[in-house]
Amino acid sequence: MTDRKIDQATKRFFEDFAKNGVPKIDASRIAVTLIDAHSAGSTPSPKQAIELGAILLLDKPLIICALPGETVPSRLARAADIILWDFDPNDPASQARMRDAIKGLDEALEV
Repeated sequence: MTDRKIDQATKRFFEDFAKNGVPKIDASRIAVTLIDAHSAGSTPSPKQAIELGAILLLDKPLIICALPGETVPSRLARAADIILWDFDPNDPASQARMRDAIKGLDEALEV
């Protein structure tokens, strides 16, 4: 792949994010992100990093779901309203914790 193709792909990503991603985040009442091995290590996902930046810049309430065994970087943890540790998206108990967290945070926003 040439540098020009990389630059064009990056440009398309940023244009798409500005056109579609930012409005979706802005329209959301609460943001949820999943922390897995790819997002908490030394090489985080650029897409997730950009999304989290937009969530913070748009001052959206943030729920972080950390998969079992994953850590949340300390500065990101301070930005979160709620962290659901040992979250398993396939586990009914984790799903219930997520529903409860969203409901509780949504009710707190009403005040």
